[in-house]
Amino acid sequence: MSTFADKIHQSIQRTGSHLVAGCDPVIEKLPAFIRTEADKIARTDAEWIERVLRRFTEVFVASVEGKVAGVKPNIAFFEQYGLPGLTVFSDLCAALRAKGMPLIIDAKRGDIGTTAAAYSNAFLGKISIRGNSFCGFEGDALTINPFLGFDTLEPFLKDCVEYGKGLFILVQTSNPGAKDLQGLSAEGRTVSERVADWIHERAAMLAGACGWSGLGAVVGASYPDEARALRARMPSSFFLIPGFGAQGADAKDSVAGFGSMHGVAGGALVNVSRGLLEGRAESDEELRQRISSNADTFNTQLNAALSAK
Repeated sequence: MSTFADKIHQSIQRTGSHLVAGCDPVIEKLPAFIRTEADKIARTDAEWIERVLRRFTEVFVASVEGKVAGVKPNIAFFEQYGLPGLTVFSDLCAALRAKGMPLIIDAKRGDIGTTAAAYSNAFLGKISIRGNSFCGFEGDALTINPFLGFDTLEPFLKDCVEYGKGLFILVQTSNPGAKDLQGLSAEGRTVSERVADWIHERAAMLAGACGWSGLGAVVGASYPDEARALRARMPSSFFLIPGFGAQGADAKDSVAGFGSMHGVAGGALVNVSRGLLEGRAESDEELRQRISSNADTFNTQLNAALSAK
């Protein structure tokens, strides 16, 4: 069975990109032409929402294919639109799987016992329906929240081992208030360091032939010094690095958490979301060109920062 670590590593090599494209649609901020076209066709609000989101996600996927290592839709941006939003989210996941594009679902799930198992079934594992295996929103990897305790992570880890999936556990996030809890110290370690050590102790469980592990960590670009220290604690884990672009971190900050395997820098994915949509577009083609051009710019910046690292 192939592992998530190998799948994402091969995608990085194939595309020459360490970017993961965040797909986080906010309808009122999407180009006006998409909404205007939906106005002409949709009969209900639900149909309008679905048409707008579907058109955007189809253009988005076409724009980033071959230019990024993976796609990371945040389910919250679809959930806010109810069932029409979740319908489009499900179809987006299916389209990415069909194209073989690595899919990281940003859901930040975390709960106890059977609830954790149910969350894992929804995104990583399988449940039996009338004798058939079923996964509602199957991705290649999932972001999860460890702050209810390490036992809550075990159902997710179990499914990753069984189905060749990956995890990105929140360790050091990029928001200004992250250190309010993550930076607290106990027994000589911060909360982030303790989570990092838990990940490192189990990294071999999701290791790929490439040497990297799909038991990964979310480590924000906003704190590059901490990212370097956390990399020392998790030398083989993939990092998912938010904060680049619109959130204020530059390319140099973003590569601080990269590791090295056989003398080659890697083991990290840098997320960019809002930055991909910067600029005006008045047609599908202009939107494709805008997203594609922005992805090229971010790739150039990251590759230059990696070369100088």
